[in-house]
Amino acid sequence: MTSLLTKLTVGIYGCTANLLTPAVKYHLRKRRARGKEHPQRHRERLGYTSEPRPAGKLIWIHGASVGESLSILPLIEELNKQHSDLHFLITTGTLTSAQLMAQRLPKNARHQFIPVDLPAAVERFITHWKPDLGLIVESELWPQLIFRTSQHKVPLLLVNGRMSGKSLKSWLRVPFFIRDLLGCFRLVLAQSRQDARHFEQLGAPRVKDNGNLKFAALPLCTCHEALEELHKHIGERPIWFASSTHKPEEVFLARIQKELQKKLPGLLCIIAPRHPDRGEEVLAEIRAEGLTASSRSKDEEITDKTDIYLADTLGELGLFYELSPLVVIGGSLLRKGGQNLLEPARQNCAVICGPEMQNFQEICDAMVSAGAVIKLQSVDELENCLFSLLSNPEKCEALASTAKDYMADKGREIHQIAHAVLEELHLS
Repeated sequence: MTSLLTKLTVGIYGCTANLLTPAVKYHLRKRRARGKEHPQRHRERLGYTSEPRPAGKLIWIHGASVGESLSILPLIEELNKQHSDLHFLITTGTLTSAQLMAQRLPKNARHQFIPVDLPAAVERFITHWKPDLGLIVESELWPQLIFRTSQHKVPLLLVNGRMSGKSLKSWLRVPFFIRDLLGCFRLVLAQSRQDARHFEQLGAPRVKDNGNLKFAALPLCTCHEALEELHKHIGERPIWFASSTHKPEEVFLARIQKELQKKLPGLLCIIAPRHPDRGEEVLAEIRAEGLTASSRSKDEEITDKTDIYLADTLGELGLFYELSPLVVIGGSLLRKGGQNLLEPARQNCAVICGPEMQNFQEICDAMVSAGAVIKLQSVDELENCLFSLLSNPEKCEALASTAKDYMADKGREIHQIAHAVLEELHLS
């Protein structure tokens, strides 16, 4: 039961949101002018749609962006296998995720942009679609969206629930509010035991640790023509790839590449910055180290003299995971947090990560214990670790094979997650 203090807080939040509605609409118009909102479908952000609700059972699944939306595809596939008469409404908030969903969703699923967290927008959305069940993926805890959905008696599940230690501390400042917010969910399916403990600390009434959807996610897209073209230019040169790097990791990696080339002539390093719009800056930093670099965004080819190839484009990580047998995880070397290590593991890469993997701590620790990834104790170990694997292809292949097998085994947890979802629809 929602406490009086929470009701007052939600009421103030809703009144403030109503007063700010003109400012929100102005902000959305500016985003549309900058190409960050869909030019034809922008009204979906205010809860309007021209799409009819399909007849029958409708499961609404919301994932914020690309990572979350990709993770739900195998869940939809599994649910379809067990009950082919279901319909799915997928909501996301970004153009890139909408484009991916348009390419990958099955015929019984449709995509809409999630409405902004304004009372009227959310009300229009829920009233029109009337979902039979709502699944919120990971950590999208928008108050109006959740409380109003609950008020409409739509059962809610938090799927692949994620609650970092930092978020836990923040929510504990308003314990009454997060307890009531999580109370709107019939069930929280946490992606790890640590996440489950955090949700329990915050007062979620039912929590299960059913595994991580991202283990069952499909491999990232690869353009085979582009892959063949890159193979043609690279030839037999040994390769290593640093994915989703942050400043100042690129300079650090460039210096390691310089040292490795002394032992491994012809070695090529590929670097993909987490934010490709930093391409010019990164290119200048690499060249300042005396290395020859080519930029993919500028259509510069890899030549025999190219030391580092800068993959400063969007949506091509899968291409470079397919190309390189060895991957270093960015954001884990000179920054705290780390990036996704599951994607390269799924694509048969040997994976090295630095000591700073807080964003994927439990997953990383489990993979290290299984021998599926190498985690460095210090960034000073990176050069020797790379040399050891690059000079011993059999060792590199064995690490990659262990990672891929681990991913396949963990991916079977999707059956448990689908079963828990269908139980809430009384279909299991």
